[in-house]
Amino acid sequence: TTAGNRIVGLNIQTKQFVAYDIPHFVETKKNPGAYGMDVAGDGRVWFVEREANKMGRLDPVTGKIDEFPTPGADIPRRMGTDWEGNLWVAYHRTGKLVKMDQKTAKTTFYEPPTKDPGAYHVVADPKKKVIWMVEQGADKIARFDPKTETWTEFSLPIIESDARRIEIDPSNPNRIWWAGDTSSHLGYIEVL
Repeated sequence: TTAGNRIVGLNIQTKQFVAYDIPHFVETKKNPGAYGMDVAGDGRVWFVEREANKMGRLDPVTGKIDEFPTPGADIPRRMGTDWEGNLWVAYHRTGKLVKMDQKTAKTTFYEPPTKDPGAYHVVADPKKKVIWMVEQGADKIARFDPKTETWTEFSLPIIESDARRIEIDPSNPNRIWWAGDTSSHLGYIEVL
């Protein structure tokens, strides 16, 4: 998804593409701004409708897309799937971390300690069962423990780092890599 109006899939066996029009676009002819996406534990593809302030869920077997409005002008961004198959989404404008239950679509909101952090990208750590989130506007990376509902924030070493992507290092799970966009910086934090 790249701010478009449909979701495109590729069948690797047949090498055939299939496109699914997003209902918001079909109904309004306005670009919903398809953005971040991930696959839930049940195989359904979740995606963000950034411009429409919605979350979408595609069933690739039936081609049906369900849409779920956010409470306001939240501007959802990127997401990650956790160890139970649920989705965690960064709501950029409101700065919240949001859990979407893969089965019921129940939404649970968590607010980090820093106000207006510019929540951007979320990655789940299946070994430690914590959620990592980029706080783009605050130049921080946050760790959230869903079990205790506690936060730890780590400041990045560069002001205006514009961090937008994070990944857990597969060779060192205590290391979280981050990449800036407009800053062209790359680095990591290591939790000892």
